[in-house]
Amino acid sequence: MNYIYNLSAKYPTIIGYISAIGAGASYGAAQTVGKHITSEYAHPIVGTAFALFSGFIFVSLIFHRQIIKDVATAPAKGFFWLALSGVGSAAGVTLLYFALDRSPLVQVSPIIATSPLIAILLTHLILRQLEKVTGRTIIGAALVVSGILLITISKSL
Repeated sequence: MNYIYNLSAKYPTIIGYISAIGAGASYGAAQTVGKHITSEYAHPIVGTAFALFSGFIFVSLIFHRQIIKDVATAPAKGFFWLALSGVGSAAGVTLLYFALDRSPLVQVSPIIATSPLIAILLTHLILRQLEKVTGRTIIGAALVVSGILLITISKSL
């Protein structure tokens, strides 16, 4: 694991982009598996519980040393933001499983892909000192929304 941390320190932007591609692939695969689970095996709440528990175990096994170190050194105020992030993530997974249980994956997935719009808005409102939202970012987000609308609307036509 230290090798990954060293690479991350040396090439943060490249590692960030590779991680984003990996996250997209993981989320896409998780949505497909989630649809299968809610269609064939379990209620969305059961799927959510197992998904979050399995994720907790996975992260704990791989990053347990780093987690212990970070928890010991994190400022108390940071735990509020960590908890808020956890609640948001859990709500997202729960709503994803409910959506997959009731709607086609090929329509749910593009709608869920609107999450960058929320991230851009919240970045502009909350993280102004850390990141800047540019006109280019807004145009890119508008193109994403247009694509999502085309995919979603074309299915109903």
